[in-house]
Amino acid sequence: MVSVWCINTVQSVGDQRFELITQSRTFLFRAETNEQRADWVVCVQKVLDSRQQNGGRSVFSKRSVVSNEGFLDMMSPRIKVYTVIKDHRVYLFKNRQEYLSGVGITDIDLRKASLKESSRSFSIITPYRTFSFLVEGEAERRRWCVCLSQCVSCTVPTVRVCDRVWSVESNRVCADCSTEGTGWASINLCVLLCEQCADAHRCLGPSVSKVVSLNGQLWTEELLKVFLLLGNSKVNEFWAANVPDAEGLSVNSSSSKRLKFITYKYLHGTYRKQHHLTGQQEALNNALCAAVQSDDLMESLSLLFSGADVNCSSGIPQFPSPLALAKHSRQTEQVELLQHHLRSDVVVSEVTSARSQSGYLFKVASSNRPITEHKARADFSQRWCSLSTGVFSYYKTEQMTSRCGSIRTSGIICLSFNSPGSHGYEHTFQLYTDEGRVYLFGSDDISTIKEWTRAITMAVLPPALSSVCGLCDRLGRLHCAEGNSGVGWFCLSGYKLQVLLRDNVQNIDLRKLHTLSVCDGAGGVMLGWRGGCVHVCSDHRPHFPGWLSSLQRAAGSGTETLSQQQLTESGTPISIQRCIDHITRHGLMSVGIYRKSGANSRVSVLMDSFLRDARSVCVSEEFEVDDVANTLKRFLRAVRHGVFNGAENTHRWLSATDLTDRRAKISQYQTLLSSLPDVNRETLKVLLNHLYCVQNLCEVNQMTTRNLGIVFGPTLFQTDGSDPRTSTVVEEMIQNYCAIFNVSEVELQKQLDATSLILHKLSEQQASVKQPSHTICAVYLERKDEGADLLVQVGVSVTAAELVLEVLQMRGIEPPAGETWSCWEIQEKDDLERELHYQEKVLPVYFSLSPESHLLVRKSNYSVDIKQYLSDKVEVCKAGALQVCEVKGDKNRNFNSRHCELNNATFRLYRDMQGSQVEREWTVQELKLFHGYRRKLRPLTPWGLTLFSDQQQWYVCCENEDELIAWMATFLSLKHGGNLWME
Repeated sequence: MVSVWCINTVQSVGDQRFELITQSRTFLFRAETNEQRADWVVCVQKVLDSRQQNGGRSVFSKRSVVSNEGFLDMMSPRIKVYTVIKDHRVYLFKNRQEYLSGVGITDIDLRKASLKESSRSFSIITPYRTFSFLVEGEAERRRWCVCLSQCVSCTVPTVRVCDRVWSVESNRVCADCSTEGTGWASINLCVLLCEQCADAHRCLGPSVSKVVSLNGQLWTEELLKVFLLLGNSKVNEFWAANVPDAEGLSVNSSSSKRLKFITYKYLHGTYRKQHHLTGQQEALNNALCAAVQSDDLMESLSLLFSGADVNCSSGIPQFPSPLALAKHSRQTEQVELLQHHLRSDVVVSEVTSARSQSGYLFKVASSNRPITEHKARADFSQRWCSLSTGVFSYYKTEQMTSRCGSIRTSGIICLSFNSPGSHGYEHTFQLYTDEGRVYLFGSDDISTIKEWTRAITMAVLPPALSSVCGLCDRLGRLHCAEGNSGVGWFCLSGYKLQVLLRDNVQNIDLRKLHTLSVCDGAGGVMLGWRGGCVHVCSDHRPHFPGWLSSLQRAAGSGTETLSQQQLTESGTPISIQRCIDHITRHGLMSVGIYRKSGANSRVSVLMDSFLRDARSVCVSEEFEVDDVANTLKRFLRAVRHGVFNGAENTHRWLSATDLTDRRAKISQYQTLLSSLPDVNRETLKVLLNHLYCVQNLCEVNQMTTRNLGIVFGPTLFQTDGSDPRTSTVVEEMIQNYCAIFNVSEVELQKQLDATSLILHKLSEQQASVKQPSHTICAVYLERKDEGADLLVQVGVSVTAAELVLEVLQMRGIEPPAGETWSCWEIQEKDDLERELHYQEKVLPVYFSLSPESHLLVRKSNYSVDIKQYLSDKVEVCKAGALQVCEVKGDKNRNFNSRHCELNNATFRLYRDMQGSQVEREWTVQELKLFHGYRRKLRPLTPWGLTLFSDQQQWYVCCENEDELIAWMATFLSLKHGGNLWME
């Protein structure tokens, strides 16, 4: 910023160049042409002549009055600036000498700003940037804020803004969802919004949509007139001219639908009205120059967002741009519209959501491998960094014009935020590029790092993930078959992973993964969760090992807190649930259960397996019940902070035993439970439900409530047992289980009665050679690890459909119309599952189950897809290439490409791809078809089917999920004559 009041001379110096000579410095400029150079020289000279006529050589006009001046500490970048308040503007200088000489950093128009105060600082908020300052004391802050408030208060009063904006009827309803009540506005898109839609606009970033409150202080008279002249109704004739009825928003639309619609509406311009000049750049520019000289704001808005260049040349030397033409024509509303558009990054087909950012960071020399070793402060060099127009650049100083290096944001494949204290600077982050380079930046100021990571995040991520702009652990793109063009976008924050695959965002709790395994020697990763899976391909570039370790760490293991363990779908640690399930099946009637010690060697093996990877552990018959019971106690004692979340909470729990009134005691326990993390609370509920069942059979197992309290009190509180109150807490929580956890006593009694019945008949069932006329089956609802099993009386003739209906009635579930529920045979050891046909008899299946298998009632995964596939088939058959492996133990992992056929109720496996010689042939009636990913075989794809015939097993890999559905549909249709589900 150079004040014209300090310029002594302006003169031409060679081709296209001219100089401004001030009292302290000489500035050399170059124009594009000699004609433009001459225009600048003439213009500046006129100003100098006018100043001479008025007299005075002060930096500012004599009429200017300084309201306040002095040094302030600016927070970003962290520098000291000499600050002057004059004429409703704030001027920033490096020092007082530059102030006197008229050469400064910038100026801020307070008439378009708002003021925010805190204890030792204040911020000036403008439409394009927030300027924050630190002051030494309260008196100093008050002195500055009083002066600033007087200048800011010249804007349009808040009450008048709302009243006047709402005087236009269409401005009273949201431009996007038509909700009554608009308290927000996007000042560059010229729409008024409800609070929910305003939140979605913020996700697009301020470079796309500048959202301000109607109660704010940024409203000038000109800006207010823009909204009065346009209005939501007129603006939507452009933005929403082609919105299909099925895609429009309503008052009850979800946040994700709002964001998707608003992204398409404004970012992509999917629904806007096409201008008749679209695609004709010169014609658009000429039309804009003409429109800004009139009062047709709607035409200007349409042209700007149809591709007209706001900085185009008007061809008139005196008024070279549309903005200059609008000012000359005194079209103040057009000027206001153009000024807001000048600070937007809108383009013809899409608006970039990248944020501009600049400031000082500290940088380490780039590397071609991950920077894992500690870098001291001496290894860092200060660099002025700038993020703008898709390029991250860094310079030695702010004044340097030649940059030290740059990174294209499109080439950034990973942003990783390091743990505090990892390097010499407290907070650091790394950037990984397509070329395999690694860049490390740092600062001691966490707010600086947050600003940079947010800006880089918004510049790198696609719009569908633009809401992920917080401080995350790691984000970027990885190669995966399920992604768009083989690429998926991943954002990891704690144990939460967001994955963008084919325009669909999946929110995954890594603790609840069903599968996390390295699929091949190169390091590819298979992630499987309830509802989907993704196969991340190995990558030799530096960013991939960090992804692998971060995913494994976030997925939980070891003796970290319960919230950091691998969890079931219901939120209970898998280790605890698997132990309880095994003991419920095999140990409730074991005398002295939990008081006897198991074999230490087997307990150690099982404990180590749970700590290493709980989801891969299947508690087999090689472990005695006492081994598993002892493992459960050891895990509860070893886990960090325990179930009651640390020693600091122990006193509060133990003091509850002093209460004598039962209601007060139950209320206190409920209060304490509500203060625990969700995982701890759910774990306590599951564990106490189990202990309640154990003490219910105390006549057999001799484990009374008192005995269980003695065993589990010190275990759960992780103490040496010297304080008897630990046992009392456990006793009282078992005794008052229903009241504390709001469990229905009727439902609990049904569970207890059924448990007693099945346990007393278990030995008879196992010893019986012939199947009895009826028996009690253990069936799990939705997922095995969601809680206790359902015990259902099943007769010889009961079908799978009848069993499903009974189970759903027991739990009070009424499936929606069109939703199919089925009974499944689950083989835990190999993660296989088979959907029973609705007419299939349940009892023979139940008696054939191995100890690692169970029955499960849940929604049918592929029923809709299979019905759709078969709907247009005249002849049901299937042929094609499959990757085939004969399963002979876990060591056989040889996959070969074979031609396979399903036709005339026969499955044929050929020796080669040409299908010339049949190697195996079965009728579909003698085969059982399971589907599931058998990771021990290291298959080539995640879509696998297993064919069982007598003692043989064949595992086949399909190329994709569509192929998997096609083979399943064909097999099931041939096996059951097309009669797959009960109508």
